Formats: sequence, structure tokens, C-alpha cells
Amino acid sequence: MTENIIFLAFIGALCSSDITAFGQFMICRPIFCAPVIGFLMGDISTGLRIGMIVEMLWINAIPLGASVPIDVSLISVLSTFWVCRYFLGFQEEVILGIILAVPFAYLYREIDIFGRNFNTKIMHWIEKGIESGKYWRIDAGVITGLFLFVLRAFLFCIFAMIVGCWIYSSIYPQLPEFVLLGFKKAWYLMPIAGFGMVIYNFKSVKIPFWRNSHYD
Repeated sequence: MTENIIFLAFIGALCSSDITAFGQFMICRPIFCAPVIGFLMGDISTGLRIGMIVEMLWINAIPLGASVPIDVSLISVLSTFWVCRYFLGFQEEVILGIILAVPFAYLYREIDIFGRNFNTKIMHWIEKGIESGKYWRIDAGVITGLFLFVLRAFLFCIFAMIVGCWIYSSIYPQLPEFVLLGFKKAWYLMPIAGFGMVIYNFKSVKIPFWRNSHYD
């Protein structure tokens, strides 16, 4: 179990770093990272479904400027890990996994904000080095910032996976039948809600050939 958590946490940290720290190859998006975790745990189908739901619900969670949205890749990685670990091949339990992952994502956002504030100190250290001709600080600062980003994401993934396993396995057996029935219904309704979010987020997009667009 420990080896799997460390490996999967590392994969989750790499996906999370793609948001702002390095690359921006879009591997941070739920539609990619959730199926990857599902594949590594032997249930790519569940991972793909989780990725689809999370992608649609939080499709507008994009870091722009100074905004720091919740880490949707973390929601995808954690919920896929818990569901595949305890309910391999089952579907209704996905809802509980997503619900449980959201608070961890908000907690990590606060940690991420603290990390970005610390990066400001690194930036000032680089600036002072440039003024004194120490240009090597540019590479050192970039590498240090990237390393710290991946490290905190990696450690948080390990923490969340372990704590979440304990919470998940403790809560689920205590849930009454009507709650489980609600999860089963939510499994079919969640994609509809996600599709509604997609339409809502793109309702202001102007289409050239559409009547009343700004091109008319």
C-alpha cells in the first residue's frame, strides 16, 4: 500500500505542477489525470468517468492572473484513488469520492497561496543577485521554486490519500440506505449537471453566424 501511495502521489504531483509551475501540457486537466490514475489502479473506465464529471463541473477553474482556483487535478487524483482502492469496478461510490476530495482541494489551495508568497521571496533574492552580477541565481531560483512546488504537492497527496482512506473507509459503512440510493441517482444526474455547467460557462461566447452576436 505504501509503495502504491508514494508512486501515485508522485504522479499526482506531476499533474498538479502542470497547472502553473511547469509545462502547461494540459496533463493537469481531470479528463487526463483521472484516467491515468484509474489505469494504474486497474480501472481506467471509472477514472475516465470521474475525469469527465470533474472536467465539466470545474471547466472554468483556470488560474488567470492572481486568481488561485482549487486544484481540480487533485480532486480527480484523490477521488479516483479512493474509489478504485475500495470499490474497483463500482460507479455509485464515485460521488462520495468527489465530495470527500473537494475539501482537500480547498485546503491545498491555501497551502498553494502560501507557497506562491514564498516564491516572491525567491524572486527578490534573484533580483538582488542580478544587481550584484550573480546571474546564476536565475537558474537556481527557477529550479528551487519548481522543486518546492512539486514537493509540497507530493507531500500533500500522500497526506490526503492516507487520511482520505481512513475517512472513506470509516464513513461509507455507516451511511444509511437512502444516502447510498441518492449516490446511485447522483451518478446518473452528475453528468447532466456537468453539461449544464459547460453551457453556463460558455453562454456569453459570441458565435459569428449566430443571430444577435456582436458581429451582426
